Formats: sequence, C-alpha cells, structure tokens
Amino acid sequence: MDLPLIKIINSGILSTIQAARRLDFQDYGVPRAGFQDKISAQLANWLVGNKKFDSLIESYANYFEFEVINDCSVGVQGACSEIRINDRLVPLDETHHLRTQDRIQIFNNTHGSIIYIAVAGGFSVTQVLGSSATDIANNLGGLNGMPLVQNHILQGSQSIKEMETRRIPKGLPCRAYFPKNTTVHVISGPEASLFTVSSLEAFYSCAFVISADISRVGYRLTGPLIHTGTHNIPSKTTFPGIIQIPPSGDPIILMADGPVTGGYLRIGVVAEVDQPILAQLRPGGRVRFLNCLPEKARLRATNQCRWIEELYHKKTDN
Repeated sequence: MDLPLIKIINSGILSTIQAARRLDFQDYGVPRAGFQDKISAQLANWLVGNKKFDSLIESYANYFEFEVINDCSVGVQGACSEIRINDRLVPLDETHHLRTQDRIQIFNNTHGSIIYIAVAGGFSVTQVLGSSATDIANNLGGLNGMPLVQNHILQGSQSIKEMETRRIPKGLPCRAYFPKNTTVHVISGPEASLFTVSSLEAFYSCAFVISADISRVGYRLTGPLIHTGTHNIPSKTTFPGIIQIPPSGDPIILMADGPVTGGYLRIGVVAEVDQPILAQLRPGGRVRFLNCLPEKARLRATNQCRWIEELYHKKTDN
C-alpha cells in the first residue's frame, strides 16, 4: 500500500524524480530523460534493495533536506559529502533506516554536481510512455512532470519489516568523490569530416571549461573556438552525449533531456561509459576529449555493466 513517505523541506535547484530512460518515442520528439549519472543512481537503488532503474530523486542541490512522514529506508549516492539525521552525522555509502519525524540533511561539498536519493520500494509517481522519469519541458512523468520544491510530499511503499543494512563494498569503483577535471572518450561524429585539421586538433588537444550554462538539456563549454565553413545542416538525429558545434564555436554536449533532432554539426559523441562522470562535472571544471573507436567504447561499457551486475547479484554479509 502506498503511503506518504517524505516531505521536502529544501530541494535546492533542479531536483526531479528520475528513473529508466523513456525509449522508443524519439520519433515523436520525446526526449529520453532518465538518470544523468546512472552509476550513482544504480548504487543508491542497490543500497535499499531496489531494481537498478527504480524511481528516485536526482538533485543538483548543494543542500537537500526532507522530513520522514512514515518509516522508510534510504540510500544516498552521487556527489554527497555529508549526511545528518536529526543533526547527527551518519556514515556515507550505507543504508539508513528512518523513523517518522526524522529530519535528514544532505550536503554536497564535493567537486560533483548531482545527488541521488532512493527509498526502499521506489517512489510511487506518474508513469508516462513507459517511464516515470521527469521530463520538465513536456510535463511528463515524475510528480506531474514538475521539479520538486518545498512542501512536496512523495509517496511510496512502506516495507512490512525493516530491510537489511547494505554498504557499498570496498574495492568497487565507488562514486563518493568526483574529480574537478576529467577526460572523456569521444567517438567521431557524422560531421567530423567537415572540420579543418586545425579545428580537430584544437578540439582533442585543449581543455574546455564547463560554463555556468548547464542543465539536464545540455552543458555548454568554453575554451578554444571550434570553427568550420559550414555551421548549420538539415535537422539530424541527436541523443545524449552528442557534441554539437553552433556558430559561436563553443561546444554543447546534449544531456538526458536534450532534443531528439538538431541542426548543428555533430563533431562527436561522448562514449556512454563516460557520460556519468561528465554529468557530475561542476561549472568551472575542465574536460578534455580523447578520440576512441566504437569497439573500445563498447568494451569499456561492458566492463562497467559487469561490476554493477555483479554487485546486484552478490549476496550481502549483513
């Protein structure tokens, strides 16, 4: 039975309910939505015994606070530096069992951008076109397609009995800390041949800064301007990870809520395996691009999926 579980006290900025991506509707202009950092999201869900793509809170907040309405178990992952329950500091990377009227404060003083908050059983929210992920632009999924704000109450299934305490095993590629700067692998895009050799050399040899202009739609970069004689093309297919070059010369990386078509040149696409760590970069962070072959990107993605699958199938010691 669904019950009100938590009441949001402080949602910070850009907090939404996210879940599995909304696939198979791009021909109708519907973005994929879903987790920006799927690894952190899946770890949060694992902490509370959920399936990998169950609905949870994704927040770009530096500070998130909520009050418990009915007992529940919570897992927090992503760019979280500190968790306090009723003003008491508690460990990171483990399940927390919360009681009615508990007050939880989550802080982000890391170099990462995004926090994930999961409750056992997932949140009971609107499912549209096969997913409960929030698409704010089209008012789909989540809490009536809206971002989360103060006083919103989220419902879920209260467990009959308290679940086990899980802890992220040592030795895993844990996501508790994120780099300020990173390098991501890029597969050459369909219009890469339209750029000059010098533009491609600048693109792959220089660092770009994440600007303040970031959202779930896209991250705009600043740095060396990437120019070509052709700026616009007939509208073509786009998807998360595509790097577009507009007439300004400042690259734009499309993210989870990015449009499904676009008329800017597609110089490359960030390998899916690197998109989670890219999503976690804060404004002011630097990113470099390393050209790679699709086969190499697929192999790295397979290895990434393998350790997540092993974690989900591993029996805990608790």
